Amino acid sequence: MYLIFRCAGCGRHLYAEERTATRTCPCGKRIALNRAVIISRAQDEREAGDLVRALQMGGRDMTGFSPAG
Repeated sequence: MYLIFRCAGCGRHLYAEERTATRTCPCGKRIALNRAVIISRAQDEREAGDLVRALQMGGRDMTGFSPAG
């Protein structure tokens, strides 16, 4: 099971395995998963990646991401 959550520092959406204690965001902030607000859960890594991409594209004004092409 994978957890989808948001970085408190930059607002980027991330995912990590449920059994993981911490995850480091590309912005450098370390997130303790037991304190993170869980947005969603996914059964496998592919589904988690798809959910994160969809969330990032929906909120690209905040994160600065834009679609390729």
